Formats: sequence, structure tokens, C-alpha cells
Amino acid sequence: MANIVELREMSDDQLLKRLEDSREELFNLRFQHASARLSDVSRLRTVRREIAQLETVLHMRDLAIEEAADQEDVAVALNGKDWSAEAHFNYEESAWEITFSGDDEDELATALVDLNKKIKKGRRAQRRANN
Repeated sequence: MANIVELREMSDDQLLKRLEDSREELFNLRFQHASARLSDVSRLRTVRREIAQLETVLHMRDLAIEEAADQEDVAVALNGKDWSAEAHFNYEESAWEITFSGDDEDELATALVDLNKKIKKGRRAQRRANN
């Protein structure tokens, strides 16, 4: 099982491949467990945890890209253009660094998104933040 630093450095394709392999392994482990052929039952927990970590990293990347695309200066740069985004975690800033590219691979915009900031909960708190 890889640690979170290694997972954040992997590409989306590598993460998706690893997620697929882990899900297949979990299926096989469950089948072995049901037929009483599984010798190491703790492996089930380890594989489930690995799947959760992989899904979390992929989800955090998607959230960071959405947050960055919603920023005013980035939205202006991306307006009316076809774009793709790539997210990498910057450990010095403790934030996701997102690079937006156009069809011809030229860089359109970059953004730094901190997903760890405190999110106001409740309707009243959100209304106060928006006003």
C-alpha cells in the first residue's frame, strides 16, 4: 500500500489503473473469504483502505480543478475556450496547483487552491459569507 505522498504524485491514469486492480483484488478476496479459503483476513481491510485513499486523491483533484475554474481570473481566461486541467499537490504551499491548458497545449492559466480552508456550514453562515 502506497502512502498519500506517492499517490498524490501519480498521474490520473496510474491512479485509475491501480484503483481497478484494487477493486478486482477486493472482489477475489471476498470470494475467497466466502468460500473459507482466505488465510489472511486482514488483507480485506487493507485493500478497502487503499481503495478509499485512491478515491480520495482522485476526488480531491476534481474538487481542486472545480474550485480553480470558479475563480474570477481563471474563469475569464477560460471563457469560451476548450481546456483541460492538471492538478498537482504543492507541499510548500499545502495547496493544489492547477494548470489549465488549451487544445494546442499552451498554458491558459494557473491557480493555487487550498481545500483545507474552513468551510462555513449552515445556511446562515453561507449567506453571511456571500454578502
